[in-house]
Amino acid sequence: MRLSVIGSLLSGLLLLPSANSVGESFETAIVSESVQGGQSVKLESQTASSESKLGEIKSLIQAAIIDSPQPFSGSVILLEEGKPLLELQKGEGINQDSRFVMASLSKQITAILILQAVDAGKLDLNQTLNHYLFGDLDAESKALKAIDANANAGALNPNRYDERITLHQLLNHTSGVDKLGKHNRFVPGNQFEYSNLGYSLLGQVLEKVNHQSFTEQVVQFAARYQLNGLSAELGSIEAIHAKVPSLAVGLQEGEVIAPSELVIDEALLPAGGLIASPATYAAFQQQLHAGKLLSPESYQRMTTAYIELPFLWPNMRYGYGIRINKDNDLVEYSHTGYVSGYMSMTLHYPEYNLDLVMLENLSLNLNDRNRVFELHNQIRQIIRSHLLLTTSSLHKV
Repeated sequence: MRLSVIGSLLSGLLLLPSANSVGESFETAIVSESVQGGQSVKLESQTASSESKLGEIKSLIQAAIIDSPQPFSGSVILLEEGKPLLELQKGEGINQDSRFVMASLSKQITAILILQAVDAGKLDLNQTLNHYLFGDLDAESKALKAIDANANAGALNPNRYDERITLHQLLNHTSGVDKLGKHNRFVPGNQFEYSNLGYSLLGQVLEKVNHQSFTEQVVQFAARYQLNGLSAELGSIEAIHAKVPSLAVGLQEGEVIAPSELVIDEALLPAGGLIASPATYAAFQQQLHAGKLLSPESYQRMTTAYIELPFLWPNMRYGYGIRINKDNDLVEYSHTGYVSGYMSMTLHYPEYNLDLVMLENLSLNLNDRNRVFELHNQIRQIIRSHLLLTTSSLHKV
């Protein structure tokens, strides 16, 4: 029942031929009668309530995306149970097949690859980063460490990262890792600090244990799960566009809007450099939350809220490559992303099997972070408010 109500609420947003069939099937169901204790109960009042919201939802979505006060270029897809409810594109040359650099949404795929290696017995999340990148310490170093472990904790070795950093800490941004040859930023596991370097190192770990480049692993992952719009490419955006014409060329807002000078290298790929279309990323997200990519144990690891993080959205916690919010008993898995020329947002509401993926090829000026993410905030609040309204209506039935 709950999904049907949501389908009715959102069907007014449909820009696809399938919209009518969804709306008609809901109306047919609504005018039917159910028998409870021998009495016939009509749901017409619920229909009226739902329909009264259609115009408001449509106008809010259109106002947020089409009439945004900020410049916008990108593509948005909203799905219920994997079926598109809304597909919207805005910007020169942007269409349904356009691909974008996903920015930090890439971290979810890197986290999946790590957890798949865990499921295959290749990785232990509680093992150290140094173990996988450099191998065990030699016997002499082990003996010294055993004699006075506390004194050596955090000691600087210019050829190794902090010995206490684990894969678990890298995945949930609590490692405090700094560049090789520098002291750790804090005691590993003590606090949250968002780290692109941490995910770059996870990419290196994957290369070590799988004996393949990260690029090759993404190619195989995309083929295995039929994610044809997902790819890992290296080079300047101009060079990548020549190979992948569907890639939307990134634009950076400054004094004027100009092409981004982003270059994707091996370090950026696992942290923020993967490329996909919104439909492809949505298909990936659907498979993830349907249990098709990970064992139940690893999916639980990924979606466990380990630590609170400061963010524009309140009460956010972090799992593995995923943000988690449970305000008002509404479970939300999300992430946002930003690199020069591209911005992104993904939302998933498991109780409703509702997904939104938003990929943009225009990055706004970071001198005002609230403005940069204002449109993301508006869209999230539109969706959350109506899911909460739906929940409230169902509780009254």
